[in-house]
Amino acid sequence: MEAERTTLGRRLKRAIARRSFWIIVAMLAAITMLHYSLPSARLAAPWMDGFLSRHAVERIIFILPVAGAAFTYGQVGGMITLALVILIMLPRVLWISPYPLDAGIEIAAVAVVGYLVVWMIETQEREKRLRQQTLLRLRALNAVATIITHSPELEQILNGALEKVLEVTGLEAGLIFLLEPQRQELVLAAHRGMSPETIARLERMPVDENVYGRAMRSGQPVVVDEPLAELGRAGEAVWQEGLHSQMVTPLKSKGKVQGVLAVAARRGRAFSAEDLELVDVIGNQIGVAVENASLHRDIARQLHIQRWLNEVAERITSELELEKLLPKVLQIAEEMVGAEAGAIALLDPQSQCIQYPYLHNLPAELAEITLSIHEGLAGEVVRSARPVLIDDYRSYPAALPAFAATGLTSVAAVPIVSGSQVFGILAVGSLDSAKRFSEQDVAVLVAMGRQTGVAVENAHLYESMRFYARQIIQAQENERKRIAQELHDETVQMLIAISRRLEGLPAVQAQLSEPAPRDLEQARELTRNAIAGIRRFVQDLRPPALDHLGLVAALEGLADDMTAREGIRAELVVEGVPQRPAPEAEMALFRIAQEALNNVRRHANASRALIRLTFHPGAVQMTISDDGCGFAAPQRIGDLATTGRLGLIGMYERARTLGGELSIQAEPGRGTTVTARLPVQPERSG
Repeated sequence: MEAERTTLGRRLKRAIARRSFWIIVAMLAAITMLHYSLPSARLAAPWMDGFLSRHAVERIIFILPVAGAAFTYGQVGGMITLALVILIMLPRVLWISPYPLDAGIEIAAVAVVGYLVVWMIETQEREKRLRQQTLLRLRALNAVATIITHSPELEQILNGALEKVLEVTGLEAGLIFLLEPQRQELVLAAHRGMSPETIARLERMPVDENVYGRAMRSGQPVVVDEPLAELGRAGEAVWQEGLHSQMVTPLKSKGKVQGVLAVAARRGRAFSAEDLELVDVIGNQIGVAVENASLHRDIARQLHIQRWLNEVAERITSELELEKLLPKVLQIAEEMVGAEAGAIALLDPQSQCIQYPYLHNLPAELAEITLSIHEGLAGEVVRSARPVLIDDYRSYPAALPAFAATGLTSVAAVPIVSGSQVFGILAVGSLDSAKRFSEQDVAVLVAMGRQTGVAVENAHLYESMRFYARQIIQAQENERKRIAQELHDETVQMLIAISRRLEGLPAVQAQLSEPAPRDLEQARELTRNAIAGIRRFVQDLRPPALDHLGLVAALEGLADDMTAREGIRAELVVEGVPQRPAPEAEMALFRIAQEALNNVRRHANASRALIRLTFHPGAVQMTISDDGCGFAAPQRIGDLATTGRLGLIGMYERARTLGGELSIQAEPGRGTTVTARLPVQPERSG
């Protein structure tokens, strides 16, 4: 009651403060004075004497302030003024007028006419207000539609629409909740006119606890006058905020409820049917926007996932080293499903044991764990070859204590398969808090598990190929060594013996005819050339310096030989601490250098070549560069086959066979640089 009296007092003060109020008062005062002080018949023409003597003119003029009050203050103001006018005229009728009956009839006529004037003015103003409200509502709907169609951001759409609703309805506060289907919770997405404390208490609410959930379940607008009773646990926060009357409407699109829109007043208010209709229509518009935004988000996420899957597929086809591929696969899997940690476990087909060689955001000591296929989550996934989802890993019956101690909570694990063969598992999870993995998340992980299975299978095949390639290369080198040994021990020795016999024939030469000595000298020259050629051939087949003195001495021999034979200045630079790698690594680097220098000699038209040999801990790097004509190097090594550069492919395969890398940098007119890097373990000191 006190609040109502205060509100009424404020309204009266505002009404009295208006200039139109005092104009109406002045009109009433002037007409009243005229009504009670005008002489009867001497102030008018004779033909008006009877009319003025009855004071009918003043009674008619009293309609003017009634009309003015109706225009200014509406129907209530007009009726109050009309009642006041009747009260002003009654004393003359009752005690002064010589014609009380006629005066009473005239007052009744003034009352009827005044009422009709007030009614017509109110009707006109009501229609005007309705037109304005309709126009305002149409503008609001158009503004909301414009926001929805022109803004791609859901947050901007919701905030803009909420502002328009409050502007049109004249309400002070508003909320928009969106439904989170997985948890069946309403999540606060936009708000206006509320304190941060209230917002914090309304951020997330179960659907079945309040009037917002009731509007969602029914799909119909709900009007609330007593929020404390209607809102459940949220009612106290709303009540403390000072909100009383609320309209809650569902956000619908194609019959599906996406959330709710709630607008509220800080004092009691009766919502009209037009208010409910407007809020409901805007709610439907917002529902369509939410659905469109959800579809846009899903499409964008699907495209994002597809890009990740394409990247994984590209890496699988271009990378055969599991140590480089699988950590990246694990990182991509976590990012795609929003996980915080992950692991890849691989199955040893011979021992039927499972290990975790690849971990992310998990302790490194977990990689030392070895399980059988009958233990843990990995064993379950390997045995069933199906995905497994765990909401709380600590309550999982086969949980490993070491993993549970890390705070691992929700887990999604899928098999790494290729065809019907299971190679291990890909698992991602959350730490310290639960996470709900959707069906789409599981489908993405399953697809990655299959692609990873193909990668593992390719890696195994590549390892087998590398093993056979190493065996073939070793057999070739052994055969080269055998041929070189036979040529050195037999053929060269026989040619040396022949040369010495020819050198021992000077006495006989004097007794021969003129052409014979010349032919004998040519035979000796041919023999010496054959010996030198076979020695070079033996050097190319298997340089003795490589076996006896090591890689550095063998490369020095290559450089000196190119300088002496080809006139191309070749130089060897050694960096780091020289050491003797394993024989196969030494042979691979020597063959790469040999082929690179042969290319310089045959194709580069170079004047200088540089061999840089750098020893690193656990690796050795060799770079051969020249200042020749260069060539247009392809982006991929495999493209060299189409250009006929099989020697470069052989160099690349030698490096890859030993787990190393080889790169080629070349541009026309700027020379060529070949860089080979091999991981090595020293076999013996140099």
